[in-house]
Amino acid sequence: MSLVPAGGELPVNEPAAPETATEARRTLPRAWRVAIVLFLATVLNYVDRQVLSLNAEHVMSEFGLNREQLGWILAAFRYSYAGFQIAGGWLVDLAGPWIIYPAAVGLWSLAGLLTALARSSFQLAAWRFLLGVGEAFNWPCALQVTRRLLEPRDRALANGIFNSGSAFGALISPVLVTFLTLRHGWRASFLVTGALGAFWVLLWRRVAGPSRSLLAAPAPRRPLLGILAGILKRPNFWLLSVSAVIVNSASYLLADWIPLYLKTERRFSFAVGNLLSVVVFAGLDVGNLAVGFFTRKLARAGMPVPVARRRAVLVSCVLMTAAAGAGYVASGALAVALLAMTAVGVAGFLVIYLTLVQDVDPENTGAVAGLLGGIGNLSYGLASPYIGRLADLGRSRSVFVLAGLLPWLAYAALRRVLRARPER
Repeated sequence: MSLVPAGGELPVNEPAAPETATEARRTLPRAWRVAIVLFLATVLNYVDRQVLSLNAEHVMSEFGLNREQLGWILAAFRYSYAGFQIAGGWLVDLAGPWIIYPAAVGLWSLAGLLTALARSSFQLAAWRFLLGVGEAFNWPCALQVTRRLLEPRDRALANGIFNSGSAFGALISPVLVTFLTLRHGWRASFLVTGALGAFWVLLWRRVAGPSRSLLAAPAPRRPLLGILAGILKRPNFWLLSVSAVIVNSASYLLADWIPLYLKTERRFSFAVGNLLSVVVFAGLDVGNLAVGFFTRKLARAGMPVPVARRRAVLVSCVLMTAAAGAGYVASGALAVALLAMTAVGVAGFLVIYLTLVQDVDPENTGAVAGLLGGIGNLSYGLASPYIGRLADLGRSRSVFVLAGLLPWLAYAALRRVLRARPER
């Protein structure tokens, strides 16, 4: 989820951009073309992970699954994503993204193709696990590319370009998957979206090829265990881990379960339920943008930045509280509106959370973010089958209540981090 709200994936600090002004000027035009290629990879990343959630009822029907069993399959993705997210930035740091990036896209695309051929729930879980292995490398690779090809003043824009692919992917997935499934069946949606990865690999080699020497250069070796040990000694890491577990899980809940919830419990049709999920996912986009403008406006009015951030986190928590009422309202349309409000709050909270992640250990930002992201994904993976069990028992309302109230614990922890920070 952020950079994106549903995952918080950030890479390690990497070798500098081109060393000379001449090389920088020579690299800059093609670097912006590469940024577009990174955007497309991020779109694929989100499309491929959403296909199962959008087709959940068809998959459950064909394989005779209840929602708890679906939860275990969804958890397989989170387990592998968590493990490889922790070490992913470090591995990309050592080897460079030239080979690792297309290998990762190829791997997660292969997982999508294999899902289209699955004949058992075990195979579904295995290919979902493989999907998580590949997708865990997207953010470490992409931000490594922008760091190596662009000077610091240009990286924020390039990062914004590629990271917007997550929001775009979340918005187009329901439309694309619904069309393919209604026309050709659920397996076709996995087949088509998985095959798109092959075209991306070819595009990567063509567009990024002239920058190969910069993208393939290894960085000095740094022991991962030593880096992690230093991070774990920092109090702010543990305070931020509360947000990593609670608010990231709320983001994953929206992505994994809301399309199915709208169709099974709110009784919308397959097409309408999927398209209404676009409204919820759009809330993530609104939250990402609104919190930035909100804190900037407060800071320009003279409010200290930490105080402005505390205000933004408070407003975000108020919005997330809307989830508690989503299961109780009689109107399906009102439930969608409350879930969209929740999404705005989730995204806004995670924007502030990620800015604080970067300050825990500036020399090892990727390792910090990877470790926190891994903790969040692992925690949600453990919870996912129980979310399904509660739904099977007709107790989805309790899930929404927890999603609306638990973020206040994360708010209390984040306030302590913000109070400890010097004013800027």
